[in-house]
Amino acid sequence: MYSSPTLTIQYRPDLDMLTVRWLDSLQPEQYRQDYHTILAEALAHGTTRWLIDIRRRPHPSPDMAAWAANVWLAEVVAALAPRRARLAYLISPSREQALQDSPALQASVQQASDPRRGYDVAIFNDEGPATHWLLAA
Repeated sequence: MYSSPTLTIQYRPDLDMLTVRWLDSLQPEQYRQDYHTILAEALAHGTTRWLIDIRRRPHPSPDMAAWAANVWLAEVVAALAPRRARLAYLISPSREQALQDSPALQASVQQASDPRRGYDVAIFNDEGPATHWLLAA
């Protein structure tokens, strides 16, 4: 298990799944470091299934969301090739509303959700359906 003041990561060998929970903070440099830590932990455990709980994390800026969608996810694809990552994001109702209210955040989500990019991503409000989706592939 990995733990920091902003992030916890736990590998579930029974499900071959990484569970990532953000606890706080969204400083740009820490945000990027946390995402790189997620990738390193996934590689260490050899898993491509990631449940990423961002319900407690503050909303990202459009720049941070664009970085995750366009830079970090490309790094994930390159690092895991030829395997395909499967990421289930857990979001809060307030984050869902923020996504609906922000054209810039909507654009990042649409880019990140394109299956032609070499990974699968879905957004959920409940952990049960998210886990079921992760295990379905």
